Amino acid sequence: MRGTRTSRVCVGMIALALITAGCGGSGSGGQQATTGAPATSTTPAAKQAVAFGTSIDIAADGGTATYTVDNLRPVPPDAQIVPAKGTMYAVDVTIVAKTGTTAYNGFWFVARAADGSNIAPAVGAVQPGITSGKLPQGQQLAAHIAYDVPQGKTITAIMFRDPKGKLLAVWATG
Repeated sequence: MRGTRTSRVCVGMIALALITAGCGGSGSGGQQATTGAPATSTTPAAKQAVAFGTSIDIAADGGTATYTVDNLRPVPPDAQIVPAKGTMYAVDVTIVAKTGTTAYNGFWFVARAADGSNIAPAVGAVQPGITSGKLPQGQQLAAHIAYDVPQGKTITAIMFRDPKGKLLAVWATG
């Protein structure tokens, strides 16, 4: 009896991990490469992984904004405000408020490692960095989010969540 319960829990946890990671079966649109101008997606499709550089429109409580995550790269030690314990990486994030007021917070962008673990953002580790605030309609924010990546790990995706932890978008490496 105990083994059956443990098996169900393990299967459920694996299914949750696959859903969270944006993995799909055959026909999945995850990690499609883009050519030419970045594509724009709407919120329902945004939960599947899109390529870095793809713009995604996301509606939240205060309004709608277009989010773009691009250019994952290592940060040289002389450009780090907070020294890395592992290897510091950063992405470029652009947020354009389209309607209403858009709240933003650097902690809402979490990296996914190749082993399935999450890497929290190192907010304030590079400049210009994203902290938190609000963008009124028509305003734009373009800055960096850094990640202190432990030795032996690599970033495969950046996940954007709302303040309650709900997954809103995933940008994946090639």
